[in-house]
Amino acid sequence: MTMKANIADSLWELGLLRSMGCTRSQITRVMIYELISNTFAAMFFGFAVGMAVSVLTIAQFHIVVELPLVYSWSMFPLHQMMATLICATVSLYIGARYGTQILYDKNIATTLKGL
Repeated sequence: MTMKANIADSLWELGLLRSMGCTRSQITRVMIYELISNTFAAMFFGFAVGMAVSVLTIAQFHIVVELPLVYSWSMFPLHQMMATLICATVSLYIGARYGTQILYDKNIATTLKGL
């Protein structure tokens, strides 16, 4: 239900931009910037919290078994994280292009009514 409401709200917002006279490239840029900023913020905070939790958990384990805590950046899967970031960016771009194509195929009134 929430996802349907979010999609309807996004379509209404983009239909409103279209009715105000924004071009397809402007609407596409708005969608891409919004999607990328939300995704990058979520990835950054997820990375930061995940790193903090994993280091604290490892530190707690090392305290229990009385071993020294040793970690380095080479232990983290940075290549996998970069691949995820690149794939997310590419999929967001393709999704924004596809979404604006569907938006422009519909009538403005139909888009604003949510049909």
